[in-house]
Amino acid sequence: MSEFETTLFERDGNWNGTFLFPRTVPLHSMLAGCGYETRRTEKYDFDGLQRGQSEFAIFQYTVGGEGSLEYEGVLYRMHAGEAMILHVPHRHRYFLDPRSAFWRHCYLTISGADAIRILREAESRFGPVTTLPKDSAPVRKMIGILASAQSGQLKTACTASALTYDFVTSLYDFLSAGSAGREPMNRQLLRKVHQFCLNHLAEDIDVSQMAKEAGCSRAHFSRIFKQAYGVPPAQFLTDLRLSSAIRMLQMEFCSIKEISVRCGFRDVSYFCKVFRKHHGISPEKFRQGGIG
Repeated sequence: MSEFETTLFERDGNWNGTFLFPRTVPLHSMLAGCGYETRRTEKYDFDGLQRGQSEFAIFQYTVGGEGSLEYEGVLYRMHAGEAMILHVPHRHRYFLDPRSAFWRHCYLTISGADAIRILREAESRFGPVTTLPKDSAPVRKMIGILASAQSGQLKTACTASALTYDFVTSLYDFLSAGSAGREPMNRQLLRKVHQFCLNHLAEDIDVSQMAKEAGCSRAHFSRIFKQAYGVPPAQFLTDLRLSSAIRMLQMEFCSIKEISVRCGFRDVSYFCKVFRKHHGISPEKFRQGGIG
């Protein structure tokens, strides 16, 4: 193990870097920041809906201690060898629990349309938490990025972009290969239902149709769905509609009414009411930059 890797995996250490390259070339995969740190007693708490409206993705790999992630109502305990794949803006929160002695981790903050698209697909398909061995290709590539950044070798946007895209595709390949043929039947069905909801979000779908897509009775479907996702299917569907609305408010110029319809809310007043209840702000205020 190199001296750099020893620092990452075995010792207390803190290094953080932010990269602001001139946008002279339209790159679709970009490294916005990276680092490694050991958090102990100081406050460490990030809310995915309180970090502005610019879309980006986060990959954070635990190398020691324990951290906590709340993701759409489900609580995960993060241990060594586990990674979070997240996007912003989104309903999640990760933090150092007061009962945890420390949380040591490495992270990459990633922007660019192609990189975000691949990471969001990985997050949707494989979940927000995954296990990666230290010697796996994605972890080795992450270490390479961190070492290059710390040593000052990431001097151009194209260099950083190439390394970042290589990491993102390596991670997706690794997760795809690991899931082939080994996913529990219930999880396969639920992922199928998840995709069904995404494909028909603008339609008036409900829990009965979700259960029909899974080939289960409504009662059985609701039970296995909550076991897997931690929330009832009706709440999941509402959260999915609101997450889609946030993306449209951030990235598109259509009216609030059109967003309401495209996200499956037939009544714009009801959409505004539900949005305000969940996010504490109206859709119009959110679009104007009220969160962040």
